Amino acid sequence: MLTITDLTKNYGTFRALDSISFSAESGKICGIVGPNGAGKTTTIRIILGILGANGGSITYEGKDIKDIPRSAFGYLPEERGLYKQSTVNETLLYLGSLKTGNAKQLKSDIDGWLERFHIPDYKHKKIEELSKGNQQKIQFIASVLHDPELLIIDEPLSGLDPLNQELFKDIVQELKQRGKTILFCTHQLPIAEVLCDTVIMLNKGTIALSGNMTDILRSGSMDIIIEFSSLHGQALPETFHKVSDMQWIIPIEHGSMQDIVSHASTYGDIISINPYKPTLLSIFRQHIEGEEEVQA
Repeated sequence: MLTITDLTKNYGTFRALDSISFSAESGKICGIVGPNGAGKTTTIRIILGILGANGGSITYEGKDIKDIPRSAFGYLPEERGLYKQSTVNETLLYLGSLKTGNAKQLKSDIDGWLERFHIPDYKHKKIEELSKGNQQKIQFIASVLHDPELLIIDEPLSGLDPLNQELFKDIVQELKQRGKTILFCTHQLPIAEVLCDTVIMLNKGTIALSGNMTDILRSGSMDIIIEFSSLHGQALPETFHKVSDMQWIIPIEHGSMQDIVSHASTYGDIISINPYKPTLLSIFRQHIEGEEEVQA
């Protein structure tokens, strides 16, 4: 288990992380989500030892993170860092050799991973000859080639078409089944919603919400989605969230269903009313907006 306790990071007078605490279990996928500037990248860099913290502690399996061998970590950064003039095989052999000394096993594992990603024919191609999506595959392979215990992946689906996104998700699930501790950082909340077991929502260096994904989705406010056949022309209330020109999500926290529907009908002709299942995005929006109202 990875345990982060009261982690704090300052950049001069700016506090990027404000005493955040959470844990990530082995055999689970922990999502770290939040808007730009929330503190996701800072958290990752401190875990990896790239940055130092101003306070707090990080342990892995009960040991200080600084005492864990670097070979126990795998990291897929959002930015690509591959050598464009090198071949796929040269790149993976070099990066893999930095974490493991078993050359024979390394060569076998490279072949296995290229097969798993359906690109064995690219073994001797230069990195610069590959598409953006295939370069992402090579960078992912480099992060898992040494069979790390803790895997941190930052926006792994960037540049991938839908089929390859599904392939990536399947492989991450396979690594989870093998007992890996996985931190999954992403802006794509719908993907985090279906892939992650737990989630940490960061906002302005603090944790806005954290916990089991199923429990968080159940915690969302009850809403309905109303479809209009036509609108009467006046502006709809700010509490109505637009899905499309004729579909709007309406919270039902206050008042009876009859009163809410009656009120909505003053804005247009209603043709359907259905319950709306809260999403991670809608719950996150509620918490962010709630924090901003309190600060205001």
